[in-house]
Amino acid sequence: MKYLATLIVGILFIANISIAQNTDEVSRLAEPVETGENYKVYGSEFAENTQFFAPGYLVRNSNIFKGQKVATKGVIKQVCQKKGCFFMLSAGEENIRVTFKDYNFFIPTDAAGSQVQLTGVFKVKELTEEQAKHYAEDAGEDPDDVEMTEKEYTIVANSVKIFDL
Repeated sequence: MKYLATLIVGILFIANISIAQNTDEVSRLAEPVETGENYKVYGSEFAENTQFFAPGYLVRNSNIFKGQKVATKGVIKQVCQKKGCFFMLSAGEENIRVTFKDYNFFIPTDAAGSQVQLTGVFKVKELTEEQAKHYAEDAGEDPDDVEMTEKEYTIVANSVKIFDL
């Protein structure tokens, strides 16, 4: 009986350590790499003298920019409410889904409405209805309200600069 009690305490101790490590990892990923007077940078440091293209311009010229490293800026329309693992950037009639390179960082879940600048690789991909519903659920929307689109415009960002958080 004494052996069983010791074994249970040991298992609980190890489980507690594992949970604490996972929590520390997530909070570390959400930490900014740079903080200024009115902005925070997530991912890698933001390059100076960056040439920006409007999000709508990227979408309208997707055949030119597909697979290219780009920089853009705008307003964060919506953020994944589970952990900030993506956000939506308005591009006129379309949206650009911004994810993060190698899933190495997140942004605050309350960043919707903030001005943002970002750099990353622009992509165009086919989106299944299942993926669209999953994304809607992560964003805190009703997946049954999703209207299917054929293409999804994305940027896999390596640096995100959010103003006035």
